[in-house]
Amino acid sequence: MPSDRTLAIYGLTANAWIRLMKAQGWVCPICEKTQATWNTDHDHVPGWKKKNAAERARHVRGILCWYCNHKVVGDKRSSAQAQRVADYLRAHEERMLDV
Repeated sequence: MPSDRTLAIYGLTANAWIRLMKAQGWVCPICEKTQATWNTDHDHVPGWKKKNAAERARHVRGILCWYCNHKVVGDKRSSAQAQRVADYLRAHEERMLDV
């Protein structure tokens, strides 16, 4: 469970945070770890600090483990860029099957 400070930063209630985790099956949706240091992942939008709680909560994408939040998703990677990374890795895997 996140701290009250973390909930306030992202404009979430404890129940809203729990709903996010429940919707993810209580795992990191990327690496599927069940026990981790959890990070609340959000869009890095201009004026974040000036937005009210409801506006900040709208930009929460989910809950990730620390590693996936900082090393895999990053704060500036778009879904199109992430798809290109996946396509690149998939192409390599397919080439390795032909070797």
